[in-house]
Amino acid sequence: KGRGRALFVVWCDSAQILAPSSAHCRDAITRFPMRSSAALRHLQVFAGKWLTTGQQHEGAVGPAAKITAVETYEWLAGERFLVHRFEGLVGDKPAVFLEMIGYDTAAEDYPVHTYYNSGLTNEWRLHERDGAWLFTGKWDIQDKSTDVRCTLVFSEDADAMAGKWEYSSDGKAWTTFWDVDARKVRQ
Repeated sequence: KGRGRALFVVWCDSAQILAPSSAHCRDAITRFPMRSSAALRHLQVFAGKWLTTGQQHEGAVGPAAKITAVETYEWLAGERFLVHRFEGLVGDKPAVFLEMIGYDTAAEDYPVHTYYNSGLTNEWRLHERDGAWLFTGKWDIQDKSTDVRCTLVFSEDADAMAGKWEYSSDGKAWTTFWDVDARKVRQ
């Protein structure tokens, strides 16, 4: 008697929830999960497992080589980030990376943070424009920071995507170094 009970405050999106204990907070979070924004829902087209094949063209990025990979895109709990895993081969060399894709409301685009099996990291920007998706960023190619872009186009039924990776040393003339096609695995 006479003892007050503390109330914990939990924010889920813009809804404030009062709970009498931390256990109730966990329950409130479970019952009222965060929802992704409309902009993040555009990324749903990527969600799933993809079988990727393609060609690396001989040039500054490396020798001509066949590309094979399995790619998965899945939502992190809360649907604020899309996690992309790429596991494959370029020729006979492993190509593995993990990406976290979010949404930047100020820039109105999607920051992409990439972690490669070589220990390198990179930051990209992803933009949706006129039915295509464009990754832009920089890579060190032959010890020089170089503009790189990838244009991804989905089929009408969104079961296939074609990607063209290019680099440019001057931002005007672009050279293709990867052409890839991916097919979604229906389960």
